[in-house]
Amino acid sequence: MMQLRHFLAFGFLLCLASQPAAAATAGAKPAAPKPPVASAEQRAALHELLGRELIVIAGRALDPLPLRQLYAASDDDLIWLGREERLEALAAAFADAADDGLDLPTPLPDPFKVSTADPIERDLVLSDGALRLAAALATGRVRPQLIEEDWAIPAPSFDAAGGLSRALRTGKLAAWLAGLAPSDPRYLRLKAALAQYRAIAAKGNWPQIKGGPTIKSGGEDGRVPVIRQRLIAEGYLPEDAAGDNTFDATLEAAVHVFQDEHGIVGDGAIGVRTIAAMNVSVHSRIEQIALTLERWRSLPRDLGRNYAFVNVPGESLEIFEDGAPVLAMKVVVGDPGHPTPVVTSRIAALTFNPVWRVPLSIGKNEIAPKLKHDPKYLTKNDMVMKGAYTFEQLPGPKNPLGQIKFETPNKFDVYLHDTSTHATFQRVARALSHGCVRTENARQLAAYVLDAEKWPPEEIEKAVATTVTQRVEVQRHLRVNILYFTSFVDPDGTVEFREDIYGRDQRLRQALLGAQPALAGDGKAKPGVG
Repeated sequence: MMQLRHFLAFGFLLCLASQPAAAATAGAKPAAPKPPVASAEQRAALHELLGRELIVIAGRALDPLPLRQLYAASDDDLIWLGREERLEALAAAFADAADDGLDLPTPLPDPFKVSTADPIERDLVLSDGALRLAAALATGRVRPQLIEEDWAIPAPSFDAAGGLSRALRTGKLAAWLAGLAPSDPRYLRLKAALAQYRAIAAKGNWPQIKGGPTIKSGGEDGRVPVIRQRLIAEGYLPEDAAGDNTFDATLEAAVHVFQDEHGIVGDGAIGVRTIAAMNVSVHSRIEQIALTLERWRSLPRDLGRNYAFVNVPGESLEIFEDGAPVLAMKVVVGDPGHPTPVVTSRIAALTFNPVWRVPLSIGKNEIAPKLKHDPKYLTKNDMVMKGAYTFEQLPGPKNPLGQIKFETPNKFDVYLHDTSTHATFQRVARALSHGCVRTENARQLAAYVLDAEKWPPEEIEKAVATTVTQRVEVQRHLRVNILYFTSFVDPDGTVEFREDIYGRDQRLRQALLGAQPALAGDGKAKPGVG
C-alpha cells in the first residue's frame, strides 16, 4: 500500500501541474480535479511501447494484444494516471483476490508491486494487471484443455479488454470486477470454507498423528489425546473436549463424522486411511479448496436450468431444477486407469435391456484372454463374438449395463447406466468402472426423464421385465455435467474432501506454478464398464 500511496501522490502532483491555476473563492467548494490528458510526448511513448512485439517492464512481460485493444478504446490516452477512484478500486480488487484463492499455489502478479517511476510504464503495468485479474476471475488462470486430454467443457467466453473498457467508461470498475467470479452457491460456500480454513491456519497447523495399530472404540492408546486435539482444531469436537487415553463414545462419534466427510469407510476406528486423512496439513486443505475454486472459474457460468451434476471424486449424482436439488444418488465412476472424462452432454434417449457392445480395448485385453483360457466363457456370460476382438453381451442379469442405459452422446462415448452389481454402492470408494457412470437408482432416473403419463413406474417395470431391447425417447433431454471437484461444501455448511483419484488437482497445481505437466492419457477416452 505504500507503493500505491506513492503512486497516487505522484499522479495527483502531475494532475495539478497539468491544470491552469485558479483563484480560490472564499467559501466555495473546490472543484474536483479533471483527469489529466496525456501529452503528445506521453502518447508517443505509449504508442512506441504498445507497438513492440514483446513488452517487458521491470522484468515483467505484458500481453500486447489486449493492451492495444484497451488503449485504442481509450483514445490512446493514459488510463490510471491521476484517476484515484480507479486506482483504489483496482487495489481493493487485488487485496480481495486471496478470498477467491488467487494467491495459491502462487499469487496472481500484483501490478502495484512493480517498481517503475515512469508514468507510461506504470500505466501499462496497471492495465495489464487489471486485465489478468479480470481474466483469472472470469475464466480461471489455466485452461484445463491444455493439461487434460479428456476434458471437453469449453471455457466461458470473455472479452477482458472490452469489458474493462466499458467498466472504466461507465465508472463501474469495482462492481464489474466483483461480478466476474462465479455466483453459484457452491462456489460461494467454498469461498467461505477457504476463509474458515485460513482462520484455522492462523492458529497454527493441527497436530500430526503417529502411525501404529488401529485404535477401536473403548481401547486405550497414547495417541488418543493428540487425535482429540486434531479433531478440536477442525471443529469436529468442541474446544473444551477433554479426556484421557481412552477412545470413548464422544470421540468415536466425531471420528465417524470425520470419516464420512472425507470419503472413508465409517467404521469409527482410527486406522491407516483415517490417520492419513487427519495428517493432511491445514495448508494443504487450503490449497485443495483454492484449486477447486480455480476449477469452478474455468467452467461455463450456466450449467443449465435443469441438469444432472455428477461429481466424479464425490462419486455422486444430483438432479437440479431451477438451482435446487430434487434427486440424488450414488454413482460408480472410472478407476484410476480408466478415468471418467470431464464432459457435458444431454440425455438423448434411454434403452431398456441394452446390449453391451464391448469396447475394442476391453475385448482385446480382457475378454480374449479369458476366452483363450476358457472356451465356454462366452456362453457362460451370455456373450457372442461379432469379429476379431469384437464382442457383445446380451441383455440379462449378467449384463454390466444392467437393465437401463441412458444415451448421452459425446466424443468420449461415456454414458450413464444401470448395473448388474448393486452391491458396489455399499462401498465408500467407488472408482471401479472402465469410465462410464453407473447409477444407483436407474429406474428413478428413468422415471424422471420419461413422459410420466406414458411411463409410470409400473410401465417401466414391465419394459424391464420383457428382457427385450427397446429404445425410448425421453421427455426431458436433461443436460448432464460430469465434473471433478475434490472439495465441496454441503448446503448446511459441511466441508467435505475427497482424494485426487486421477491427479487432476496435482496437474492443475503444476500448471499454476508454471511447470508444464505432461498431458494425461493418450488423447482417447477409455469408455466401457466394469
